[in-house]
Amino acid sequence: MNKEQIKHIFFDLDHTLWDFEKNSEETLIALFEKYEIGKLGTSVEEYLVAYKTTNHELWALYNFDKVTKEDIRLRRFPMVFEKLGIDVKHCPPNIGDEYLEICPTKPHLMEGTIPLLEALKEKYTLHIITNGFDKTQAIKLSSTGLGKYFEVVVTSESCGAKKPFPAIFQYALDQAGASKEESVMIGDNPVTDIKGAKDFGLKTIYFGNGESEADVEVRKLNEILNHL
Repeated sequence: MNKEQIKHIFFDLDHTLWDFEKNSEETLIALFEKYEIGKLGTSVEEYLVAYKTTNHELWALYNFDKVTKEDIRLRRFPMVFEKLGIDVKHCPPNIGDEYLEICPTKPHLMEGTIPLLEALKEKYTLHIITNGFDKTQAIKLSSTGLGKYFEVVVTSESCGAKKPFPAIFQYALDQAGASKEESVMIGDNPVTDIKGAKDFGLKTIYFGNGESEADVEVRKLNEILNHL
């Protein structure tokens, strides 16, 4: 990857910069305790695993237009209760909305996020491309102070298309006034972030412990500076 060409860097948000796992777990534990879900015959550990599995399943479907935003909001916690073998009549009716209100306000970032952005902003124009929802992602960027680093923030909701489909990458380039040749996509998802961007014609950096088709793979965010 010829870093001399790069002028624009497009980041994914969740799991890449914003620590979804930690923020989500804190929120889920608070709701578990508030509604005394343990009294229904499950442990907090089982509940967290059931949520993580359910959320992954629903987002995998959402990314490929198999379910809607509203499906996720309405179905997520009832599905968790079903996985735990608990009658869904015991699922608190507002727990899904409460989760969506609380979780985005959590402050935890992936290790090395701020030093990385501080270093990159001196040389590049930074942007976000996320499959998350407008309101939710805006709260995350505001509550963590990340918003000040990014020139353009593109959500799948505002664009009308999701990663890995080409339309969202083209929309992001248009909004940023960038070309493919001078742009790189950084993300944690080998399919939506990396394969989608690479198939579209962007340079790619994969952040994670799995395998990908990326031009560059890193295990820690600070390693990105070795390549840019």
